[in-house]
Amino acid sequence: MTTLDQAPTTGHLRPGTRPALVARGGAPRVRRENTMPAVAVAEALGAEVIEVDVRRTSDGVAVLLHDETLGRLWGDARRVDEVPWCEVARLGNGLDRIPRLDAVLERLDGCRSALVVTCRSAEDAEVAADTVATSSADVSVAWRGAPDALRAVREALPDADTWLAWESLEPPTCDDLAGAAAGTDAGAEPSTLDLDVAFLTPRTVAAAHRLGLRVAVRTVDDPEPALWAARTGADLVATDDLATLHATFAAAERDGWPTAAHEPTEAEVASRAQALAHRIAHEVVAFTREHPVGQVATKAHAADLVTDVDRLVEQHVRGRVRAAFPTHGFTGEEYGDAPGDRHRWYLDPVDGTTNLANGVPWTSMSLCLTRGGQPVVGVVADPWRGEVLEARRGRGAVLRDRPLRLDDDPRPLAGAVVGTELDGHRPWPAFGRFLDALAERSCTLRVLGSGTLTIAQVAAGRGIGGCVSAFDPVDHGAAVLLVHEAGGVVLTRSGPVDGFPPLGEPFLVAHPGAADELHTVWASALGVL
Repeated sequence: MTTLDQAPTTGHLRPGTRPALVARGGAPRVRRENTMPAVAVAEALGAEVIEVDVRRTSDGVAVLLHDETLGRLWGDARRVDEVPWCEVARLGNGLDRIPRLDAVLERLDGCRSALVVTCRSAEDAEVAADTVATSSADVSVAWRGAPDALRAVREALPDADTWLAWESLEPPTCDDLAGAAAGTDAGAEPSTLDLDVAFLTPRTVAAAHRLGLRVAVRTVDDPEPALWAARTGADLVATDDLATLHATFAAAERDGWPTAAHEPTEAEVASRAQALAHRIAHEVVAFTREHPVGQVATKAHAADLVTDVDRLVEQHVRGRVRAAFPTHGFTGEEYGDAPGDRHRWYLDPVDGTTNLANGVPWTSMSLCLTRGGQPVVGVVADPWRGEVLEARRGRGAVLRDRPLRLDDDPRPLAGAVVGTELDGHRPWPAFGRFLDALAERSCTLRVLGSGTLTIAQVAAGRGIGGCVSAFDPVDHGAAVLLVHEAGGVVLTRSGPVDGFPPLGEPFLVAHPGAADELHTVWASALGVL
C-alpha cells in the first residue's frame, strides 16, 4: 500500500498552476455520494484524489457513509454502528448501495486516483486502518479527520500519510506539526495542511510550503474561487463539482491562467454583495434557531463567552463570502483578519453570546461590506424574530421588503425608550449619569445584550435612540449603515458623522426628531458639554 505523498500529482505547485482535484464523496453531482458508482465516475473524470467518509457497522465492517445514521441517504433512522453489515448491504437498490471500504480499494487497484479516507472517531479509524492494512490493492491512501481518529490510524499504520486539519488564519509552525504527531510511537508528522477555503491565505500557504506541507483547500465548487485558490498556491482543491473544476483548470492551462477579463464596477460588486448578504443572513437565522448550543468557552475573562455556534456561523459566512469574492478582505469576531483588496467584510456571527449561552432569545448577526473604509452593504439578522434588516449605501434600508424611513417630526424624550449596552459586563463611564439624566426626562434606558440590535432597531423605528461605548465595525458596521439609510442620525461626542464613527469612539444613533436633545443629554453625561 503506497501513501498519497508518493503520488506524482500532489507535489508542491507554484501559484497559478493546476492543483490536484479531490473528489469529495466521489462525484455527488452525478451519482449518490460515497457509493461505488460515485467513486467510478470520479475516477473516470480524472480525479487525482477521491475522498470518502468511512464508518463502521455493528460487526466491525468499514463502510462508506458520511453521517452517523442511515437516515439522510438511505431512509433508515438507525446509527450505522448499531446495524450489522448484512442489513446495511440490503439498503438501496442496484449499484446504489453502501459499499465496503475493501471493495473500494479493490476498485481503485492500479488506478491513477489516490484515496483519502475521512474518519470521525477513533473506533471508526481503527476498523478502517485494519481494512487498509490487510488489503493487497495498490492504492495511495491518506487519512484526514478528528485528532483522536488520526492517532488511532498512526498507531495501526505507523507510516500513514495524515492530513492536519487547520481552522485558523494564523500560519502553521513547527510546533503544530510536532503536536499533531505527538502521542504515537511513530511520531509521523502530517504531509498536508487541510483547511476550509475560508482560512486560505497566501501567508498560510507560504508557511505550509516552508514546512514541507502540501495545502488542501475545501470545499470549492465554482470557477472563480477555484482559480483564486490555484493562484494562491493550493496544491489540492476538494470539490463536489469535479466536472466544472476540471474544465476550469483545463481552460486555465490552455489560456495561460488569464486574469479576469472584466473588472466589476462598484455597482456590480454592491449588487452581488447585497444579494449574497441577504442569503447568508437567512441561512444564519435558520442555523442559529435550529442548532443547540454545545460547547461554551471563555475568551478574555469569565464573562466573555464564545460558543460552538459563534465559530460554526463564522466559518460558514467566511466560506460563502470567499466563494463569491475570493479577493476581498475579511475581519471576523472569532478568527480575526484575512488579507484582501480594497473591499473588506466585517462579521460578528453572534452578537449577544452571553444571551445565547443562557437561553435569552435576543442575539443577532452583523455582516457589513466596506470599500476603502466606507460602508457599502450591511445586514443584521435577528434569529429569534426571524427578521433580516438590510441596507445598501445610497439605496435605503428595508425590513422584509418594507422600506425603513424615519420621519423628521419632533419626538419628545418623555415616554420614549433609549437602548444601550454594557462595556463588556460592566457599565461604561458615565452610564449612571446618562441613566439619571434620562430618568429626569421620563425617558427609559434599556440594556438588552446585543449592541448590534440596539443600534439596528432604531433604524426600524423601535426606540428613539441608542448608544454604545466604543464603535467597532465588526459589531456595529451594518447597524450604523442601517441607521444612515433609514434617515436616522449617527453622532459622536462632537456631532453628526457620515459613514462610520472613528474606531473605539462612543457613538449615539437617534431618530431625527429627537437627535439634538438626546445628543445634548448624552454628551453632557460624558462630560463634553
